[in-house]
Amino acid sequence: MGLANIMGTVTAITTMMLCVRSNVSGLSVIQCPGKVLVKPAPVFLVGSNISITCVSMGQNCDINEFELHRNKKQIQMERFNKTAAHHLMINVTTQDSTIYCYIECVDGAKELVCVASLQPGYPPDQPKDLICIWRHNNMICTWIAGKQTLLETYYTFHIQTEGTGKEQIFPTKFGTSNVTVSGDHLEKASLYKVWVQAANALGNATSKDLTFSIHDIAKPDAPNITKVEFIKNSIAKTIIHWRNSTSARCWFELRYRITSDPGISWTLIGKNMFSMNGNSGHFYNWEPFNEYEFQIRCSFIKGNNYWSDWSKSFISKTPEAVPAGILDVWSLSEPVDPNKHRKIIIYWKPLRPQEIRGIILGYHIFYQQNGLEMTIRVCGVSETWFSWRTFWAPDRIFVTAFNSKGNSTPAVLHIGEANLMAPRNLKVAPAGDSGIYVKWEPPDEANEPVLGYVVDWTEAIDNNKQLLAWKRLPRDNHSLFIGKISSLQEYLAEGRSIIPRRRYNISVTAMYQKGQGRSSSVQGYSVEGKPTTGPSVSVMKFTRQQVQLKWGEIPLEKQQGFITNYTIYLKKGADGSYLVPHNVTNATVRTYWLTLEFDTVYMVHMTATTAAGEGAKGAETAIKLDYYSIALPLQLSMGITIPSAFLLTLTFAKSIRRRIKTTCKMFLPGWTHEEFPNVENSNVAKELQKKDEVPFLHTAVLLMYKDPPITEVEDTLLPKNNRSLIQTVHRNSKQQLEQLGFENSIPDTPEAHNSDLSQPNEDAETVGYKPQISSSCQLANLSHNDEQSIQKAGSNQARECKGFSIPTFDRIADISTIGVILDMNTGLASSQSGIQDDSDKYLLKKKEDQFPVDEHHRIYVTEGLFQEQTLLPDELVDCLLHLEEDSIDIKSYFPQIVAIQ
Repeated sequence: MGLANIMGTVTAITTMMLCVRSNVSGLSVIQCPGKVLVKPAPVFLVGSNISITCVSMGQNCDINEFELHRNKKQIQMERFNKTAAHHLMINVTTQDSTIYCYIECVDGAKELVCVASLQPGYPPDQPKDLICIWRHNNMICTWIAGKQTLLETYYTFHIQTEGTGKEQIFPTKFGTSNVTVSGDHLEKASLYKVWVQAANALGNATSKDLTFSIHDIAKPDAPNITKVEFIKNSIAKTIIHWRNSTSARCWFELRYRITSDPGISWTLIGKNMFSMNGNSGHFYNWEPFNEYEFQIRCSFIKGNNYWSDWSKSFISKTPEAVPAGILDVWSLSEPVDPNKHRKIIIYWKPLRPQEIRGIILGYHIFYQQNGLEMTIRVCGVSETWFSWRTFWAPDRIFVTAFNSKGNSTPAVLHIGEANLMAPRNLKVAPAGDSGIYVKWEPPDEANEPVLGYVVDWTEAIDNNKQLLAWKRLPRDNHSLFIGKISSLQEYLAEGRSIIPRRRYNISVTAMYQKGQGRSSSVQGYSVEGKPTTGPSVSVMKFTRQQVQLKWGEIPLEKQQGFITNYTIYLKKGADGSYLVPHNVTNATVRTYWLTLEFDTVYMVHMTATTAAGEGAKGAETAIKLDYYSIALPLQLSMGITIPSAFLLTLTFAKSIRRRIKTTCKMFLPGWTHEEFPNVENSNVAKELQKKDEVPFLHTAVLLMYKDPPITEVEDTLLPKNNRSLIQTVHRNSKQQLEQLGFENSIPDTPEAHNSDLSQPNEDAETVGYKPQISSSCQLANLSHNDEQSIQKAGSNQARECKGFSIPTFDRIADISTIGVILDMNTGLASSQSGIQDDSDKYLLKKKEDQFPVDEHHRIYVTEGLFQEQTLLPDELVDCLLHLEEDSIDIKSYFPQIVAIQ
């Protein structure tokens, strides 16, 4: 701050100290060396132009210029002459502004000339709506003053008595618009004219006159409500009881509102709708189980309809009633488990407050069977869903809410999907951080019209699969914004809001008259984010210089979006530099082949990418291809596998086997490839020869022995119709032998019975080589004392001879049945001599009168030491029969010469 300014400030302060304030007729006047003139006046109408003149009187310096200071702003004034200056202010609106006039001397000193105050404002408006009431021996009058004047304005209340003209003036307090006149200044029988007058520095105004008597302006006191009754018959009736302080006849009005919702306005019951009876009245309207607030007022029947103030509030609650409305229900079904249980999850939303009409005690879930309600479960009031596991499910399930008065109207759930069309082209799109936009098209044309749609959604990562919410829409709506909640009640009904970067399962179901149709489902996000982690990669297998990587799916809560691709990053361990990343564009692939170098350490990790970008990297994995542990074992295994495969091919090829076999015969001994073993090579025979235990086994005999030719034999079963015939033949032949003197030589042989003649005996299947010696020839060489051997003789199955099946008998029974006596001595002699004679052949013929047969049914028995052919020609077949007895187990080959001896 310069010295000149400091000196000027000190001069101004000194000059102001010279100004003397004096009080002349109650007005404050500033006496100073000069004066400031304000035209038209210091108090003026807002927006007026003001002329300010500053006149210097008695200053002891040469005036250089005049300065005007207003609201800390300096204004240069225009000089008239040496002692006066002028300034014009345009459109002055600032209130309570003070102006200071200074002179600046030639030497730089400043002196105060004088000070003036500016007061812009408005003249008063005409007072309106003057009202006077008589209450408690006082007349209270009120009015509306109008807009603010910005100036000090005073109101006076004037009362003039009609007839006498006497006028009384009552001033009011500053800033008030009412006045109270005591009844001592008034007479009740007179008429009065009253008005209000307002005045300030800019003008005055007077209200309209109001003429009345005291009785006309009397206002009754407010009545007091004492009791409220609610009666529920066919119509809801409310009865109000009150007490009134005046005995005069009055009109009454009532108003009420529900206290649970402060936003609800009052409902007025006018005097024409309110039926009165003394100090009580009634009207017909109330809702069950609601808290109501009541107020009442009155006015005199004779008067100017001044109503009393509203009474104090009386609050009362209406009684309960049966719940109104129907529950909003929905259900989901899960597939049948291995135990054939079906899981049905039933959901419901609480009733709206106006539908509850009482205290809800719980929810009743049931189905109907034969006209009876079969309860599934009674759920508590806090429950909103129930999971039912059952073997059998009804077609319809009902859900009701109940209180102490009863149940609500049942809500119907159609269990299972009807074979009806689902909505088409279901699509979702993000709609902000907490919203998903769902859109679909109606089903194709169907015989059943669509009644509406149900949209439900739940979090995909919810382990409990708890349904978040569902919403019913009319048939004309084909879209929904999920997440938009317009009120607290809707938030409570719809459930939790949509959370960003969470995946949701969204389904749309078409509703038909027969029930719900099939559903269309899709997944979506309100907004996608980057994955918070990458896949965990591992090595699956090695092949030469290639390695197959395998990775698992990122947990759903960490994906934060739909994965579009994976990226594999590979880093060489030697220099730590990253190689070219590998991009896996198919998000469903979980394996990838890489070509690596031997004996080099690689570090590999992966990332996942969504629409929001590439996410964080997963855990790193070290990979090294060791040549001696991978390539060398692979080469060795290939060297062993290829020759082995070649040898197996040679082994299983038939033509090659034959060539090998032929080649081997050329170099191996002959007995190694004989079809049947030679008895000369038998160790048993050689040992017996050494011990001379079998003298007939000498080399000459063995050399002259030859096996007979082999003839194939077919087995057959004995028909049932021939069993009785064979049994009869057996009995007849036995009798013939007894008559000829063979009672003791041939014992009775019991019949062998097969448990099942219809099935061939599997044990009788021919295995290996069968000796060609007939058992009948052996019988011819038996002595008289060989009964035990005869009884132990084996039996054969029935043989098929020329198309005729004959049952097999015991060897002795066969001979006796024919009726011929075999000369046992003769047969023995011929067998010892080794000579076969034609006389030893006997044609055994049955009696034709008992059993007529043809040539094909004749049986021959040949005796001798050696047989060239056991089976006779085709026209004469020798079948050794035995009734219903299994055949002899066919043994391995043994020389027939030993068997005969």
